[in-house]
Amino acid sequence: MQKVRDADGSAQTGYRGLLRNHEFAGLFAADVASRIGSQLGKFALAALVYERTRSAALAAVTFAVTYLPGLLGGPVLSTLADRLPRRGLLITCDVVRAVVTALIALLGDHIPLALGLLLLAEFFRVPFGAARTAILADVLPAERFAAGNALVATSQQAVQVIGFAAGGFVVVLVGSPAALGVNALAYAMSAVLLAVFVASRPAPERPAGAARHPILRDTWQGLRIVRDTARMPSLFCLLFLGPTVLATAEGLALPLAADLGLGDQGAGILLAAPPLGSAVGLLVVGRMSAPRRNRLVAPGAVAVGLCVAAAGLAGPAALVVAALLLAGLAMGHVAQLQAAIVGLVPAGARGRVVGLANTALQLGQALALLLAGVIAQATSSRGVLVGAGVAAGMAAVTVVGRDSFGRRGALPEPEIADDLPGGGTVAPRLPGPAGAQPAGTQPADVRPAEAQLAGREVEHRPAG
Repeated sequence: MQKVRDADGSAQTGYRGLLRNHEFAGLFAADVASRIGSQLGKFALAALVYERTRSAALAAVTFAVTYLPGLLGGPVLSTLADRLPRRGLLITCDVVRAVVTALIALLGDHIPLALGLLLLAEFFRVPFGAARTAILADVLPAERFAAGNALVATSQQAVQVIGFAAGGFVVVLVGSPAALGVNALAYAMSAVLLAVFVASRPAPERPAGAARHPILRDTWQGLRIVRDTARMPSLFCLLFLGPTVLATAEGLALPLAADLGLGDQGAGILLAAPPLGSAVGLLVVGRMSAPRRNRLVAPGAVAVGLCVAAAGLAGPAALVVAALLLAGLAMGHVAQLQAAIVGLVPAGARGRVVGLANTALQLGQALALLLAGVIAQATSSRGVLVGAGVAAGMAAVTVVGRDSFGRRGALPEPEIADDLPGGGTVAPRLPGPAGAQPAGTQPADVRPAEAQLAGREVEHRPAG
């Protein structure tokens, strides 16, 4: 892989080098196919529901249904990514979604049944997302995870920007049932790519003597890991703030566009600006070395909120769009937050922690969309943007000030104590990025995190 040197001497690898990794290339292509199919399918079903019922409310329900599985069962369903072979779980989820979507295409005239099938398909999206992120950390070395995850996240932003426009074109061209059939084929293609390119691995190992617990206990253990791992709560807070405040701007795009005299087309521009900026920001930050990414966490987290507030204060429409674009660009710091979270978690708990993060994000975005509209109705769209942006910026300042992000050079790698059944503790390892220890070595006062999940007594020695 082609490497260049940063000013601080850290080696970094270009994105072309990532795509030469056949497993990553297969995961990446499968994720793109799956997301394109999902976006197309949601649009096609919403169009079909509206065509059959002429009910705007039912058409909106079609999109709302996609949020329910993550909110209702996200933490529990994500635990499957730590209990089952991840490649097999990914393929199973795609195959089930392909079959269910094909049934929707055939039975679309029965609207309640079609919505129920959509809900079923979306439940399988939850463990798919957790397993994809967890297996990405298995496929890529620790120092390349941030770049790989940033590339995947960039493709997701691109699909979000392009997907609905392309969905409308496809639906007009071939009709909603055929578009749903294309969605089913996309899921099937994703399953084939995963089967061909991704190596088979066993389920995440449990330490010798560890018993398999009920799934709810494993889910609770994931919550304990997030709570007790050094700096993890702060990382979750920062990961929550940026997307949530941007969702406020998304929810107010239509009234803000009306206020600016832009109309519906202008609302589309306002909606496209943040994900477009995010795509660029993630690509740029993902290529940086870990120390540089870590130094960007604090200013990036604060800048997202301040840019959203600036969008509320800006006068001309061009400045509003520029502010939202910059808010998306500042979201590039999320590449480091996600890499730090995955690096701090033992391999056998990644699925649960990723699932909890995804659930927190969806909950925050759903609440932001709801509250932004309600408060704007009583005040003004611009006032809500200013208030939400300033509040998010101040919250970010509080979090980064407490944990001093970027001042220590790298995030510590944690040591997870046994399976945290009741009062387990977490002690930080020696400061350094995830994966920084030479292969096959451990400091005398550090035990491998995976070995701590056995549910047995573990000797703790004070660091240093």
